[in-house]
Amino acid sequence: MSEVQITLLSLGLFIILIMLIHNWIQLSKHNKNKLSKASKKTEITDDNDPLFNPANPIFERESSFNPDLEGNASEHLIRENLPNGIFREIETVASITTKEIQNGIKSIFIDELSKIPGARTYVRNGNEIWTTGEALDDAIRFDQILIVLLLASRESVRTEVDIKSFQSHVAKVNSTVNGSVFWLANQDISEESIELNKFRIEVDQSLFLKVIPKSDSSFQTGALLEFFEDSKIVLNKDGYHELKNSTSESNNICQLLSLSGKKLDINPDAFLQGILFKMDIPNTKNITYSFNEMIKLITLCKQKLNGSLVDVKSNELGDEKISKIYASLKNIEDKMIKKNIMPGSDLAKKLFS
Repeated sequence: MSEVQITLLSLGLFIILIMLIHNWIQLSKHNKNKLSKASKKTEITDDNDPLFNPANPIFERESSFNPDLEGNASEHLIRENLPNGIFREIETVASITTKEIQNGIKSIFIDELSKIPGARTYVRNGNEIWTTGEALDDAIRFDQILIVLLLASRESVRTEVDIKSFQSHVAKVNSTVNGSVFWLANQDISEESIELNKFRIEVDQSLFLKVIPKSDSSFQTGALLEFFEDSKIVLNKDGYHELKNSTSESNNICQLLSLSGKKLDINPDAFLQGILFKMDIPNTKNITYSFNEMIKLITLCKQKLNGSLVDVKSNELGDEKISKIYASLKNIEDKMIKKNIMPGSDLAKKLFS
């Protein structure tokens, strides 16, 4: 074979090799594009979802809902529109909206409601101030009604008769004004009343501690007068001596009474056989802190008046028993906080009044 033939044969083989490589590259690209398109078809997004395609929807997707945010907004709106003095944690609240503005009080039957312990009515027109109690008269105009019932208190427990009377009253008022009722709190009055009263009984306690003379029949007058000059002991508006709470101007810690539970009359001629320290536990702010402050004053009282600390049965109290009292108070404080009824708050005073 001549050199020319060998050169031509080599050139032909080289061209064939180049074509094979080119075809292989093109085939690889084609297969890659096929796989990419296939994978895109299997990935369903908001743009290609056949059910929720915004360009041609079959079904509409619901808007996103955040229960926490919605709840907070609703709660804020309710609180902003309720009058002061309503506590939904311990009261049932029925809201009635009338279709027409009402004139006078004949349609809300306030005399009938007054027979139910712990019940009261509020009315207002539009966004005006809520009116209740003695301010309700025949000149009043309103299109909104709140009918409220305190579920439990020290004063009384809601009976089944009370509850049925209240429910009937709400239905009667709503029918009379041709309105619509919405319950803002505790619609299941019977069950909520029972549970709240159980809680009230658990924590509704008072602490009584006494300081009595160690040896004499009564305290020495000079030492007694000096003790009551302490700036932490104040007289309240009713003339009772109280231990001032340094953390709260409106709430004092405990009362200082005679052994018979009466007001103390501190004067140069006083004949005092002992001092009774009384703490109304659920109505005292910062219970355990207040107890410590109370013990500090009792310790000072013992020192200045040469006295002994005893319980209501005149049993002497040492550090061990005081620690047990502290633990019991801590338990009550924790229960109230867990129930979202802060000791000494307006809410607590409503329940424990």
